[in-house]
Amino acid sequence: MNLPLHPNSRGSIVLRIDPYVRYHQQDDSEQLELLKAAANAALDMIAMTDLGTLKGFESLQRDLEKLVLLEKAGILNSQDQLRLALHRELRARTMILPGFSVVSNESLLFSAIFAADTATTSIITVLQHLGGESPSGQSQMPASAICALIHAAGGIAIAHPNDDSQIDIVQSLITAGQLHAIDHKHPAIDEICILGGSGATTLDAIGAAFSEITLATPTFAALRDVVLAHECTAISFINTPIRRWAIDQLLQANNDNHIVQLADAKSSHLASHIAALANAGGGVVLLGSEQGQIIGIKQPDKAMGAVTNAAELLSPSPKINCESFQIDSEDLVRVEVRPSDQPPYVLSDGRIMVRRDGQTVAATPLEIRQLCQNPGGDGSDLDLPRSGVSVVSAQRRAGIWHYEVRDLRTTAGVTRDRAQGLWSYAIEQHEKLRDGSESLDTINWTNQIGLWRTYVQGGRPKYDLVHRDSSGVIDHIFYGVSDWGLGIQWQQLINTYAPQLPVDTVTFDDENLAATSAPAATSFAAHTSAYAPNMPALQFPPFQGDRKPRWRGRGAITRIWRDEENKPRFDLLLKNKTDDDADGIEAFEIQEYHGVTRDQLNQAWLDLIQVKKPRTGIEVVETVQDDQSERRFIFRNLRNDEVSPHPWRMNDIEEGSIRQYAARMHLADQIINEETIRWWGNIGYTRPMRRQVDLIFRDEEGVDHIFYAARRDELIGEWHDLMAEYEDVAE
Repeated sequence: MNLPLHPNSRGSIVLRIDPYVRYHQQDDSEQLELLKAAANAALDMIAMTDLGTLKGFESLQRDLEKLVLLEKAGILNSQDQLRLALHRELRARTMILPGFSVVSNESLLFSAIFAADTATTSIITVLQHLGGESPSGQSQMPASAICALIHAAGGIAIAHPNDDSQIDIVQSLITAGQLHAIDHKHPAIDEICILGGSGATTLDAIGAAFSEITLATPTFAALRDVVLAHECTAISFINTPIRRWAIDQLLQANNDNHIVQLADAKSSHLASHIAALANAGGGVVLLGSEQGQIIGIKQPDKAMGAVTNAAELLSPSPKINCESFQIDSEDLVRVEVRPSDQPPYVLSDGRIMVRRDGQTVAATPLEIRQLCQNPGGDGSDLDLPRSGVSVVSAQRRAGIWHYEVRDLRTTAGVTRDRAQGLWSYAIEQHEKLRDGSESLDTINWTNQIGLWRTYVQGGRPKYDLVHRDSSGVIDHIFYGVSDWGLGIQWQQLINTYAPQLPVDTVTFDDENLAATSAPAATSFAAHTSAYAPNMPALQFPPFQGDRKPRWRGRGAITRIWRDEENKPRFDLLLKNKTDDDADGIEAFEIQEYHGVTRDQLNQAWLDLIQVKKPRTGIEVVETVQDDQSERRFIFRNLRNDEVSPHPWRMNDIEEGSIRQYAARMHLADQIINEETIRWWGNIGYTRPMRRQVDLIFRDEEGVDHIFYAARRDELIGEWHDLMAEYEDVAE
């Protein structure tokens, strides 16, 4: 698509979708104009959601099938050839999704969108069953039944509430887990994705508003997974025409190595920038802009000719795509540059240009050597690991090293003092390699991929993986990679060599888990004699409910409880390695420490006790009493960590809402019933439902924090592992 490039290191892809194109074609003569408008919108997905009908989508499909048949018969006229070319151009970059809109018997508007390959007969059957197959789209079925039918047919159900009564319906659907998304943000609605679009009823309105979504793969199935999992942070609604928005992104990128802004279009000047972008793996030149400002360009057709001439000055010639358009009555030309062959791309005078710090400059000998040795460019064709980080580049400025670190995103300008956790570990290893104190001689290779080291962090195996190019030069090192999401080749590599390597323990923080170093064997040695004589006098409350120790490294916590003085006490386990048995299998002995006091815990044990809050659910932070002695509630939304700006009265909380549930359960949980909790160390759960569960965290002060109505399918880290311990993970 003709928009800014989206380089991404972990395979996640940014797509743009307009899910509500309601333009209704009067006859087939309008196909050409519709195709042009859809192509001009430059979206990755467009859903045709006519009110009460599927005819818009069907008409497009029939037209394409007819043209392909005429082409096979060799009887296409010039107008048909143009239309067929537009069909193919559009579908090469934009997925056209079938769908419809329907109105419930409560007057709430819904849109339904489906995968592009869904049989239209199946969707029509759903629409007929809803009774909304009419120009008004009016159905006699309630909102809950509409959502259920759309879901069962494999679609996405999106509500368009427009008044307070409809907001109540939407909230009840969310509470029941029936609704997938809504079309715009509303202050009274949370815990659901915002999937907005243009609602275009005219051709020029297509793409006037859209949603930008981060997906693992560019498919409808991946989109539906994100929406059904309520991964709200993966979706951004942009209420700006996509063409204008795309240009704004280019204008704001004043120091991007993949974007060049030029006020004019001189072929010799253009050639250097195009060559540099091709050597950088691709990019965009925006003609008619300067330092983030639109200044316009005269004679855009002539400028596009200059671009063609400039590309011919390079060897080899990269792929060039030019388009001209107007923004704010000013003409602009957008030039997309993509490699066509292996670098380097050389100018006719022999110079090799690169992009460095947002500037086009002549390549140094080292950069030329790297271009020649690494024909794969930035490694975007690799089957990249889906976790861990890599150090992409390093530059020294004013005596301080600045690193470009890549994980879920690429972050430039990271210094040693800014880096934490896995980033800090990666930079430390990178610096050791640079100064020669570390070596890559111990890598175990399988073709072009290798396993450098394996270790345990946070109780989980992690790996440092490497990749080398076809010349044998190591071009990528991935630090702290988990085994989840790895491709088959990486998995086979680890299965082959990991059992042969020594396993260390590393103490950096993982992005999904607050890791801790394994507690030393002497953690309690100094305290044993101090509290051992008093142990018989302590009254240990019996274990109630289900309980399992939660291990991290060599340490585990079994429970936190309070003594007769209401002070917190801790039951802990420590695993010490003994001599291997006769079969060479590692053997351990476990020491138990009961009734440890708060001041006897060192930092390693305190770190083990801490667990990151879940990213889903509602916490009652505090209750207060007003002047009438009525109890009010202050909530925290775990999804965005926002705390209620004012205390809520019970009568003011929406009936059937998650807040109401949390308030009622909070009153019931003033005294925790241990018999109803399944504990894993100091975290546990109670009231498991099909979609939701109430989670409990008991902190180092013995205080309980309860997270109500947490969505089971969104639990990660140790909260997910808690459910797995009791084989109660959501399907």
